Amino acid sequence: MLKNVPKEFEYKQYLREILLKNEPQIPLYIATEKDFKKGDGINYPYRSHFYAFGLLHERECKLQIGIDTYDLKKKSLTVVGPGIVRNWVANDWDMKNTTVFFKESLFKNPFQDNFLLGYDFFKVGANHVIDLSDKAYSDLNGLLEALEKFKAHPNVGVGILFSILEFINSIYLENSTKHVLSRNQEITRKFNDLLTQNYRTQKSVGFYAGKMNLSAKHLSEVLKETVGKTIKQSIEELILLESQSLLKQTAMEVKEIMYWLGFEDPSYFTKFFKKKTGLTPSEYRVST
Repeated sequence: MLKNVPKEFEYKQYLREILLKNEPQIPLYIATEKDFKKGDGINYPYRSHFYAFGLLHERECKLQIGIDTYDLKKKSLTVVGPGIVRNWVANDWDMKNTTVFFKESLFKNPFQDNFLLGYDFFKVGANHVIDLSDKAYSDLNGLLEALEKFKAHPNVGVGILFSILEFINSIYLENSTKHVLSRNQEITRKFNDLLTQNYRTQKSVGFYAGKMNLSAKHLSEVLKETVGKTIKQSIEELILLESQSLLKQTAMEVKEIMYWLGFEDPSYFTKFFKKKTGLTPSEYRVST
């Protein structure tokens, strides 16, 4: 029986610990590089319990979400929904950016309950990074400036944020229509969905290949081409991301994390983790 269950970065906790802000208790915050530079950033995989999107104005960084790794560059838009684990593989936290954090409680009448769940870009398995055209970047930047100006006015700020989400959605849908997925990309997306739903209970290569009616060899070849990892490597990478997040973000004991992730042998889990990170789970938890 688990004493604890995984927790996520709550909105206020994130502001307090990562942006070092003591803000009024409103469910909307707009951050820039000035905010991120005050802290040390986040050097481990983590999940949060709020919605976020950010516009990069310069330079480059690298973000990992699940088995996908994104190379962000100037005019890249990142969108991430609650409950999704991500890891900033390369980010010095001082790149010029505008990042919006908000909770669904910000939206009241006349908005429908959970309407945010209708946006595909906030869902697991979505394309979480969008490269914008010059015009789209300019238009979005203008909307963000308006949001900054009116964020303290509840009704106006919420209306502008809704307009921004609709603008992002139009770009996302347009990109989805323009860029028809290849057969291998479709296979990869389906595998990603299966893995996200089953990684805690199913860790065998054969399970995923069988569910997709493909040979393990063919599926691994497809994944190697699209994400640079085999089936086994993809499974292990997602498990590692989750275990790192749980070690850093929760008070769960190592044994609890092991059971949560579907491992039965503590020594095997420790060996697996140390092979991947060079540290035992307990050592990783206290590392900086």
